[in-house]
Amino acid sequence: MKTFQSLKYSPSPIQRGYTDRILHVNLNSCTISISVVQSAFKEKYIGGRGYALKLIWDGTSGETRYDSEDNILVMASGPLCNEPMFPGTGKFIVATISPLTDTFIDSNIGGHFAPILKLCGFDALEISGISKEDAVLIVDGDEGFISIIEAPVFAEEIDQGSLSYGNALIKWFNKGKLNENIAAVTTGIGACHTRFGIINSIFYDKRRNRIRSKQAGRGGTGHIRRVWPE
Repeated sequence: MKTFQSLKYSPSPIQRGYTDRILHVNLNSCTISISVVQSAFKEKYIGGRGYALKLIWDGTSGETRYDSEDNILVMASGPLCNEPMFPGTGKFIVATISPLTDTFIDSNIGGHFAPILKLCGFDALEISGISKEDAVLIVDGDEGFISIIEAPVFAEEIDQGSLSYGNALIKWFNKGKLNENIAAVTTGIGACHTRFGIINSIFYDKRRNRIRSKQAGRGGTGHIRRVWPE
């Protein structure tokens, strides 16, 4: 399987709800970088929607459209993310320039992805550019490794839709096993052909002993098919 880019890193610990790190992936240049969040930025924009608004404002222009290479897809969580004392804090924001309105849109979504991304050392993920090939972004906090790889192609009996692909992707990454420490965010075939495509946040529910999913359904965020983050 082809690896387009990889980066070794040391996960930043969570302190007072923040890791103070943002992960940036540019699919045009196939580069991975990490930026440090300054105190003034954190205090002004707080997290989640604020981070997404600022990142997209700084990274786009008045001419940016949903299908522009400089459009940005952001996934960001707030300081209470990964804090089990507060119900619902595992949710995060998916934001971009919408294919439905051609302006900023954010959609709230649940699942395990944001808390796991936080444990991997990042408050937000920013994806820019457009990949020439279907790709998967892997963030492995245990191994301290980030990579962009060629999207795996699974057996023909596995539907290549968003939910089943995410299920197969989690099993593939974890050597056939399912556990709560791995999550995937995917889009499916439908998101290619409709501007109102959604993003699925896929995770294993231990209590129900099955894969479940949550959706970012506002604004057609799934149509911004730049990469499948895991």
